[in-house]
Amino acid sequence: MDSKNQESMFDKLFNSGKTLFEDISKKVRQSDFFKQGTCYICGKPLIGIYYKDLYGRKICTSHQRHTCISCGGFCNDSAMEISPGKYLCTHCQHYRTSLADAKHIIKLIRKHYLSIGLGEISRFHLEMVGLEDLQRLMQTSGDILGCAKMTGRRFDIEVLRHLSHTAMAGVLAHEILHIWQYQRGIFPPQDVCEGFCNLGSYELYKTIGSPHAKAKIVGLDKDPNPIYGDGYRKIKRYYDKEGWSGVIRKMEGYVQ
Repeated sequence: MDSKNQESMFDKLFNSGKTLFEDISKKVRQSDFFKQGTCYICGKPLIGIYYKDLYGRKICTSHQRHTCISCGGFCNDSAMEISPGKYLCTHCQHYRTSLADAKHIIKLIRKHYLSIGLGEISRFHLEMVGLEDLQRLMQTSGDILGCAKMTGRRFDIEVLRHLSHTAMAGVLAHEILHIWQYQRGIFPPQDVCEGFCNLGSYELYKTIGSPHAKAKIVGLDKDPNPIYGDGYRKIKRYYDKEGWSGVIRKMEGYVQ
């Protein structure tokens, strides 16, 4: 073979290999590993490992992960610190619930609970408070969003004043079911008690159907807490088989 033909064959092999490597490189660049969008906090392209919240927002691993106490999503630089180390994201700041809004949500929840056979739930007082007040009441430093209490014949619900409409609806749906149990003398095991209340939150979130509400349902489904999470999944399985009527009968079996 003369040198000219050898050169032509070499060029052909080289160009073929070059095309192959370019194709591989293109596929790598377009793969999911590199096509990961931009960081929610700094706006830079994401490459390699990153964090992702329930709403699909992604952040670089170099950032601190501050999550919103209301929705559970990542917070950016516009987040508001409502208590040391506790934040409210931009979205939830915009949709914060007023006392008038909360009272209207309560009316809707009571109407719904009446329609499914729980009966009238009334005679309780609502107060919107700060996180420190809730933590002091519950003797914890955790993210407490609400609580219900019974003092003699008085029934009170206290909720975090910073919650978005969706989060507020879920918390109120939960706490009102505590009032339902108190007023009927129902005192089940703690996991059944909290699981039943979380079932009320689940139904409200399902009715709302927004991305925020759907993320809240995912949070309920994946909650690792043995009381709130396992209790919810236990009651939810019963609900899926027997409906509200079956769940109510089960709860009424704990009357004392």
